[in-house]
Amino acid sequence: MLRIIADFYVWNRLHRDKPFGRVWPVNLSETGVCIRLRLPVEKKQYVDLKISLGNEDEAMILCGRIAWVREDPVNQVYYCGIGFSTLTQNQREKIRNYVEAGSKSLMDFFSGFPLFDQFSPEDCRHLLRIVTLRELQKKEFLFIKDNIDMDSQGLFIVRSGLLSIFKGKKAKPEQRIAVVSPGEIFGEFTLLYESPHTATVMAVNDSTLIQINKMGFQLTKEECPSLACKIMELVARSLADSLKRTTKKLFCPVRV
Repeated sequence: MLRIIADFYVWNRLHRDKPFGRVWPVNLSETGVCIRLRLPVEKKQYVDLKISLGNEDEAMILCGRIAWVREDPVNQVYYCGIGFSTLTQNQREKIRNYVEAGSKSLMDFFSGFPLFDQFSPEDCRHLLRIVTLRELQKKEFLFIKDNIDMDSQGLFIVRSGLLSIFKGKKAKPEQRIAVVSPGEIFGEFTLLYESPHTATVMAVNDSTLIQINKMGFQLTKEECPSLACKIMELVARSLADSLKRTTKKLFCPVRV
């Protein structure tokens, strides 16, 4: 099921006698929505939703049920997935069209990204099944060194914004080892190996990332080995470029 994050907005309320409150949207499909909250909620709880799709004049009022809840202790927020329990055919069509448009935008991004020059349109469509779009706010952590979190395992591609990489667990300026910008990738090792993160990553400003998540990659190796090989080639090329840059720094002439 295709899902996308772009210009949509979500409000929710847990009780009918309460006003709607704005929440952070994560991703959307015609079966449900994932949102981020400051306070915890209970699984199987019913919730009212108000969803506005980009330039839509009128927001859709929907009812859903919380299917899962996951705590992010690093950023002190909660993620929850809500399955729609009331959805008219017209609403479903609106969401489907919106998601398809967002997916096309993502495919255009893939096709214009040099590391994906060996990927066919069919490869890109398959990638849409295994990617997750992550949105970080300024100074929000993506992951912390030595942590093992399945949600943050995988290859990340910066779509917009800037992220700092630190060699320690704290975001101290003196420990910053790199800054990644749009079009660059990181996190290759956790895509391939069962290992904790070797660095800490924090958003410098509001940023959007495309994640080829580890679980999706494992499924791709079984269902589409040829695409998995192309992803492996992408990782190898990225690591080779990184090694080339590191070697250049180590052996560049020192002025005296």
